[in-house]
Amino acid sequence: MTNGVRITLIILGLILLISEFVCGIPFIGGAIIFSAGWQPLIFNAFLYAVVVLILAVDRQNAIKPMLLVPLIGVVGSFIAFIPFIGLITHWILFFLMIFFLFIVFTAPVYVPNRHAKAVYNDKSKKF
Repeated sequence: MTNGVRITLIILGLILLISEFVCGIPFIGGAIIFSAGWQPLIFNAFLYAVVVLILAVDRQNAIKPMLLVPLIGVVGSFIAFIPFIGLITHWILFFLMIFFLFIVFTAPVYVPNRHAKAVYNDKSKKF
């Protein structure tokens, strides 16, 4: 993954982590979601979908299997419309986002090298 993609995933991951934490607080999160007319859940689903697109489109990505976490986030944001189930869903997504951010922080970064050469000749072949 390139440095720009990594920074974008870290920023989106931190926003989603904070959002899942606030929405997961028993009465405060529910009050925020109900007062906003479930817009925070749609916003979270949108951000998870953006993360899915970034992971799916990036060709240099070493963390393709982590695509499952944002997909669970999209589905979980729509399941969270149910009040008590939503509380549990937000906490599960909170811990999944901690895991996702840990993997993104430890993922290798692709640094292009314009001066690298690959020399191919017949003498280096050994049969």
